[in-house]
Amino acid sequence: MTTQGKNSARVKVIPAKVRAIRQDETSQQQKKRIAVYVRVSTESDMQASSYKLQVAHYTDYVQKNPAWTLVKVYADEGISGTSTKNRSQFLQMIQDCKDGLIDYVITKSISRFARNTLDCLHFIRTLKNLSPPVGVYFEKENLDTLDSKSELFLTILSSMAQEESRSVSENTKWAVQKRFQQGKAHCPTTYFLGYDTDEQGNIVINEEQAAVVRRIFREYLEGKGATIIAKGLMQDGILTARGNATWTGNAILKILKQEKYYGAVLCQKSVTIDFLNHKRVPNRDILPQYYIKDHHPAIISEEEFQAVQQEIKRRYNMRKDPDGKYRMNYSGKAPFSNKLFCGHCGRPVVRRRLTSQTNGEKYLFSAWQCRVPVGRDPDFKGCNGRYVWEIDLEDCFTELLREMRNNRDEVMAEAEQAIADKRLSEKEQARFEELEKQLEAVTNRISDLASREMGSADALYDATLRHLIFEQEILKQEYDALKDKKEGSLYFQKHLEVLLEYLDQLPKRFSDEIFIKTVERGILDRDKKVTFEFKCGIARKKPVGR
Repeated sequence: MTTQGKNSARVKVIPAKVRAIRQDETSQQQKKRIAVYVRVSTESDMQASSYKLQVAHYTDYVQKNPAWTLVKVYADEGISGTSTKNRSQFLQMIQDCKDGLIDYVITKSISRFARNTLDCLHFIRTLKNLSPPVGVYFEKENLDTLDSKSELFLTILSSMAQEESRSVSENTKWAVQKRFQQGKAHCPTTYFLGYDTDEQGNIVINEEQAAVVRRIFREYLEGKGATIIAKGLMQDGILTARGNATWTGNAILKILKQEKYYGAVLCQKSVTIDFLNHKRVPNRDILPQYYIKDHHPAIISEEEFQAVQQEIKRRYNMRKDPDGKYRMNYSGKAPFSNKLFCGHCGRPVVRRRLTSQTNGEKYLFSAWQCRVPVGRDPDFKGCNGRYVWEIDLEDCFTELLREMRNNRDEVMAEAEQAIADKRLSEKEQARFEELEKQLEAVTNRISDLASREMGSADALYDATLRHLIFEQEILKQEYDALKDKKEGSLYFQKHLEVLLEYLDQLPKRFSDEIFIKTVERGILDRDKKVTFEFKCGIARKKPVGR
């Protein structure tokens, strides 16, 4: 016997047994249980019509086949197909398949079932591996997933559907960016405190809500923290844009940072980095942003908005500790909070509640002292600054204002010199004006280019636009540096006017408002002398204490 013959003799073939089917089982399997899956991706009238037609078509399609029985039409309306996580009906259908309620799923096409190759193959294989297996029939492609030849075709067609989604996403993104470049921004007002949209589609001010917005900005500049402002609004029974009675500090900060309140719109603050899961992230140098000025009526002035941004930045830097010397938290409980610093070690001066005794009676009083000897900065030693009574600080400041009122001309001369030192030189002013013109010209070229009818794949268009945007950014950096210097001069000028106005109407007692609006910071020395640095660029030193 040959080797081949020996091997053949060792193989024993066991024929399959014919499985007997019980009568009751036969009756149950005479009709296949069919599920239909339908999806449209938008909620437009046209898509809504398509949605209804699909439901009607497949209901009739299944009912006409005597071997089928319709389990249910699973339908997701107005939902994108690039991800399955928000498609509740789809997920319910998969679960019903796992529960043994469905034998076959019928759907229009692969792109309706899933535009994500990974998801498509995952769910098809999951259904195929059930016991008994559940098949999916794609009408457009004429594919049955229980057919052994379908796997390769499904992979290819699913990849094509995913690429179609990517292409649609890129084209949509391009169209949106083009509208931004033309100064057209989508600005819904449904839950936008302070604004409504009229019948013509124009954004208009809601005066009742706008008063709340102005109050928030005003109180923040007066020294109140976001949480304190939120508590005040709740105490007064003021509702949020959504009609809720609860305000939070984060909600207040979002309002304070919203440039739309001075009539501008900054487009593309966040971007979608993955067209499959639609994940959005803050746009930190990922794509260009588009700033549209005078887009709609303003509730507050740009000047007030910028003042708030500076105050937000100042308070944030307290926590950030940029110099690595100390860390402090913002407090708006007292006018001197976050304004006083130790003249010896430079650290913050903090408020203390102390007990004093006079004629055998104890009473509490407030005092201010460097936080090092108080024990609030345990990692630093070597400062023994003494405390001063809060009432003495208040009297010191009030008396200093009286002296400044009596020497008004001297105050004005010193402040005007500080303003002149900050003012742009003739050469800088000329360059500033030149940059302003160049920026306007580049911006106009970008807008003109964006208004032309060019395809999203036009290489020359993309290259030219990128070059112009880069040029705009370079010009803006130099322009902003000169603008900051110019605004420093205007800042001094504005606060000189504020100080002079208060000097003309000086109250007899200490005013929280005057101190907050006129003083930048105070330096408290160990010899109980305090230097007040005013926002108009001048400083005054005076003994404090008794």
